Amino acid sequence: MIAPGLNPHQLPVDLDTIRPLTDETSLREGIAAFRDGRVIDLEFGDEQNVTALVEDKVDAQRYGVELFRDSAGKLVALCECEEERSVDANHQGQLCAHLVGALLAFSSNLPVSESTIDNFAEQAIADRAKRGRSEVETKHLRGEPYFGTWSAHSIGTTTSKLGQRYKVQLRSLTERINLCTCPDFANNQLSTCKHIEAVLHTLRKTDAARFEAAERVKPRPPASFLYLSWDGEDGPTIKLVVGERWGSVLAATLDPFFDTDNSFVGSIPSDFFRLQRALRDRPLEESDGEWPEEAQMVVGDDVLDYVRRVSAEAVTQRDGRQIRDQIESSGGHLPHLHAKLYPYQVEGVAFLASKGRALLADDMGLGKTMQAIAASLWMMERRDVRRTVIVCPASLKHQWAREIEKFTSFTDEDLQIVQGTRTARMVQYRQKAPFTIMNYELVLRDCSAINALLAPDLLIIDEAQRIKNWRTKTATAVKTLKSRYAFVLTGTPLENRLEDLYSLMQLVDPQVLGPLWRYLLDFHVSDERGKVLGYRNLSELRSRLNPVMLRRDRRLVRDQLPERIENQLDIPMTSRQAELHASALSAASMLFNLSKRRPLTPSETHRLLAALQSARMACDAAGLVDKVSKGSPKLDELRNLLEEVCVEGGRKVVVFSEWKAMLDMAMEVADGLALKHVCLHGGVPTAKRGALLDRFRDDDACQLFFSTDAGGVGLNLQSASVLINLEVPWNPAVLEQRIARVHRLGQSESVQIFKLVAEGSYEEHVASLVHGKQHLFDNVITPDGVGVDTLGLNKSMLAQLEEILGGEPTASPNEEVLEVPAEALPAPDLVETTSYTSSTDDADLNALVAGLQAALGPRLQRVLAALGGIIAVVDQVEDDMESKIDSLPGPAVALMDLRTLLSLQKLRTPLAGVELLHTETTPPPSPRDLLVARASQKLTAAEALLHNALETEGIELLSTAMCMVMAARIGADDIPPPLQRAPWLYTTVAQHDVAPEQVAIVGRALGLAMVPAVPSALVSMVLDDARRMVRELGAS
Repeated sequence: MIAPGLNPHQLPVDLDTIRPLTDETSLREGIAAFRDGRVIDLEFGDEQNVTALVEDKVDAQRYGVELFRDSAGKLVALCECEEERSVDANHQGQLCAHLVGALLAFSSNLPVSESTIDNFAEQAIADRAKRGRSEVETKHLRGEPYFGTWSAHSIGTTTSKLGQRYKVQLRSLTERINLCTCPDFANNQLSTCKHIEAVLHTLRKTDAARFEAAERVKPRPPASFLYLSWDGEDGPTIKLVVGERWGSVLAATLDPFFDTDNSFVGSIPSDFFRLQRALRDRPLEESDGEWPEEAQMVVGDDVLDYVRRVSAEAVTQRDGRQIRDQIESSGGHLPHLHAKLYPYQVEGVAFLASKGRALLADDMGLGKTMQAIAASLWMMERRDVRRTVIVCPASLKHQWAREIEKFTSFTDEDLQIVQGTRTARMVQYRQKAPFTIMNYELVLRDCSAINALLAPDLLIIDEAQRIKNWRTKTATAVKTLKSRYAFVLTGTPLENRLEDLYSLMQLVDPQVLGPLWRYLLDFHVSDERGKVLGYRNLSELRSRLNPVMLRRDRRLVRDQLPERIENQLDIPMTSRQAELHASALSAASMLFNLSKRRPLTPSETHRLLAALQSARMACDAAGLVDKVSKGSPKLDELRNLLEEVCVEGGRKVVVFSEWKAMLDMAMEVADGLALKHVCLHGGVPTAKRGALLDRFRDDDACQLFFSTDAGGVGLNLQSASVLINLEVPWNPAVLEQRIARVHRLGQSESVQIFKLVAEGSYEEHVASLVHGKQHLFDNVITPDGVGVDTLGLNKSMLAQLEEILGGEPTASPNEEVLEVPAEALPAPDLVETTSYTSSTDDADLNALVAGLQAALGPRLQRVLAALGGIIAVVDQVEDDMESKIDSLPGPAVALMDLRTLLSLQKLRTPLAGVELLHTETTPPPSPRDLLVARASQKLTAAEALLHNALETEGIELLSTAMCMVMAARIGADDIPPPLQRAPWLYTTVAQHDVAPEQVAIVGRALGLAMVPAVPSALVSMVLDDARRMVRELGAS
């Protein structure tokens, strides 16, 4: 069969001609083969013969196909999946899916015909006329209605809310030579827009008869003018329209520059500049000078814009090579940049600085921020850039500020992070700081003010995929920002459709890809309903993009990358999160202020820890606390990261959170993106964990590994190259354990680490402490064993809580603050002013001291008479000491540790002048004795925590106490840091005379200390082991 309208010597090349030759199933599968890129090795010498290999979707076998027309014009189709087939008038031998796919691939390589272009252009004009009738409001401003100036603005559309008004210069009622100041007119190559069409529609409505007469007569405009015509095949042309006010002098002035078709014949920009001078210097008309000069000849803004653009391109090409040479010869050391750039980054900086307006599309983790900062410094020094506006997601505003301060000489006084009310923002814009940083949402609200008050010289758009949809309000607003230079940064310039790339290039240079209608026509293959089936002419698309887009894949620069790249993303909280966060911190603050007056009881300590925990959970998601709220900004940011890293980048990712409920929410995000994943948490049986790891490692489709900190120890996850921390752990060692799962021996790629931190929150303070190698909660008791708080709160914790929770300072920054246990001082109403020794003889005192020595042993340091009583000073106060001395004859004895005494003696208290009754002359405790004491202290604190259902914290203290027992047994002075304890146990300790089963018991405790949820039976087992080990060590 020869389909209607098909040249009998041509092959069918579109759906209209292919559809009659096949069935619906083969058509659908053939479209899929073409769209999925399964048509390979396509060859054709002319439009009459095609060969290709097509991969079958089901069996993945590649079938050879060939299509041609024989001498009689009959279509012959050969495919290895079946016998030779031909298509006759009865549709016998219909085309298989492989042949359909090959034909569509062939058609995508054919040039677009002029008739097709004209049809698309007319359709685009018709669409603008329709929108002009329904979306645009017009107003006549001056001049004759038919040849005057009009105002036009959109109503009820995305742009209408931005308050944009445009001017229309009406030059003709019949020809497309009118002018509008809107961006669409400047870029659509149609010589019209919806605003022009709206003005013409208004004139037709208000004076139809005159309009129809004008269409017949085609009157000339009053003034002559130059306009930019898109009718030619070789790009835009400057054309002349002769008006009624035409004189001999003007004709003589213009004649050398225009041909008989009234087209400009000189070169641009040099000859056009000569034309401008000739027009400016021409004498008045000899006739009578009745027309003022400006009314005789008008050079349209479209012409001036075009000449300026061509001139700027010439300057860029002239200076670009020199700029690139200067930057590339720097060896990575650019002036005023406090960092050395990698070679590929030097290339990126040179590209941005030499182009002025460019798209940097490097893969994630290659340092686009650094390259943009370095290029902006160069532009400030060499191209008179004074004000740079950075537009980025809200979570990255503070990161940009940190990076600028870190790598340049600019301080926070030179940076303006825009935030607050509209009034506050207007003040910030008027500051005109060298760097102004704002999020996308603020551009939507303030785009007009940004242009008017800031007038940026350089615009940096980070994570520009946020404006990939050109139909959104945000994308429209960002594209209204005016600047001479622009750096557009994104790791995913093309996510789902070619339209994504088009939207980004509108911001860089709209002329590169031309109008949308032509872009869709040149590079898309669509069906009769406009549905995109595939893409064509991609090599041509690349050649257009190369001058303004630079893209480097991680694999190409792998040998230049650092092993580890860390990013902190500052995430704003919702109002509900902020409410829960503030409530929890308020409760914690009350308890903290109480702790400054007296030691907290175990239940109060538990409430303080619970309040701080609630504050941290609120930073992740309100639903973790109130069990009702859905979603959170951190989950939104996670979705953005996964889209870029997994969906677009194809990389594997590990996601950590301390809370299983947060991981459940995160897995819903992954499900929404159709990403396969596994999840490891404390409830997963040990026997099943290996299968999870195997699947993540071996299944390429499984891209996500979700884990609580149960996965933070001992797991090998280097098949991933990205780590996302949904919150910052309290202990930097835990963070390092997470990172070590991915960044470890055998990792072949640079590892990217993200920390999601709630902006302006308690978590932000924790992150800053972790960054400085400090932590808020290392242990409930201080690791060096010198803390004297009754339970839980060590000195470093109290000092840090002072800053986070507020309250009155109690000491200078350099003075150590020590809490005094309540039992160490007598109650105020029992204090006597007379000395105890005045009524007690030496024999009684000696008996009391002897009794204290027997009860307290080497722990006793001094015996004091003060405040009308006796104080026994020990190295550390233990809970069982009270019961040991209660049975002694004589008055009650108060206990105090030595360091508390020394601190109180600095103050103006009655203890400053005590009477010393006895001092021990024995040497200070040995390291072993100190380890025994510290182990006992850890055990006591762990028991209190476990009593209050704080299993995770309790297990950690139990494992520490057991390690102290091991250290005492082998004669060590102390135990290693947490990360080094397991290797130390199985190497150093195991080499000494320690029973293997004891090593195994301690090893089990260390492992359980890293698990967030430990079964009660295991908790009891570890507690019994610790008690036995501490008891046996103390007795030995």
